[in-house]
Amino acid sequence: MASLPPDPAGPEGAGALLPLLLEQLGELLQSELDALVHTHDPARIEQLAARKSELCARIDGLQRELPEQDPAQAGRLRELTLAVARANQRNGAVVAALIRNTQGALDILRSIPAGESAAVYGPRGQTLGAGKAKPLGSA
Repeated sequence: MASLPPDPAGPEGAGALLPLLLEQLGELLQSELDALVHTHDPARIEQLAARKSELCARIDGLQRELPEQDPAQAGRLRELTLAVARANQRNGAVVAALIRNTQGALDILRSIPAGESAAVYGPRGQTLGAGKAKPLGSA
């Protein structure tokens, strides 16, 4: 993964730097997906998230100082932005699915009936799953 390019010298530099940063963000999102799906390395995911925040802040700052663009450049930036947004939504969906799977596994281990994971207590104030633990083999 490449390091951040230096700050542009002026608004013209922002126009040249922004596509590079958007491409880096797209590559970073692909690395994040790989880490979420294949390596399951929390430290790596945390490192990528910090880098993603840094890149997003830099992109946001550049967009604010961007001068009027020619239509071709504006179109290219729009394409890159949409690609990055789709990749981010995809990664968000993967994270949501991982959270649901983890919650489902925890519910099974806690013997909480399906659909009741949000509730901690039953209708009579008892802890759900209390006193009726299932063997782990039934998970």
